[in-house]
Amino acid sequence: MKKLLCVFLMLPFLVLAADEEEISLFDLDATWRNQRDEAVTWAGLAGRPMILCMFFSHCGYACPRITADMQAIAEQLGTETACRVHFVMASFDAERDTPAMLATFAESKGIDAAWHLLHGDEATVRELAAALGIRYRREPDGNIAHSNLIILLDAGGQVAYRHEGLGGDLDPLVAAVHILFPEVTPPLNQGGGIPEPGIGSSRE
Repeated sequence: MKKLLCVFLMLPFLVLAADEEEISLFDLDATWRNQRDEAVTWAGLAGRPMILCMFFSHCGYACPRITADMQAIAEQLGTETACRVHFVMASFDAERDTPAMLATFAESKGIDAAWHLLHGDEATVRELAAALGIRYRREPDGNIAHSNLIILLDAGGQVAYRHEGLGGDLDPLVAAVHILFPEVTPPLNQGGGIPEPGIGSSRE
């Protein structure tokens, strides 16, 4: 009887896990604009792994650190691997983070020109945040409180790894990227163990 009870208690979690595995970012059909004012769709980015975060350019504390972490990940990956990964930063701020503002932000932070910094309308932003499990809310002073997450998606648009928090050890995420490119030898100075895909900081 106890065993049956355990099975029934686990069923909701098993269903949630199965649903989560089926979600692909590339199924979302929204169109964004990047810092070069080019139209970007998720399906148009299919075929490569992606390292993705959400941020806003007026953020004074968390987002500069997330940006620095994204740049550190690219550096740790090395040029050969980083060039095979899409780096994407999607803004929470549909009102202020126009393509022109994102271009200014990218230049001020020395962000690689190949990256996509994305502007979308409110509905588009909400859709992406919901799909990735990223929480945010607008404050009365114009700031945006939000989860601090960097997410690795595989070439099929499914979540392979989630890094939660600011700073911290980025090596597990870097190692998870290398799992997706087994033919590429990781840099010799890489620390940390090789995580199993999907294993990382706790989900929101």
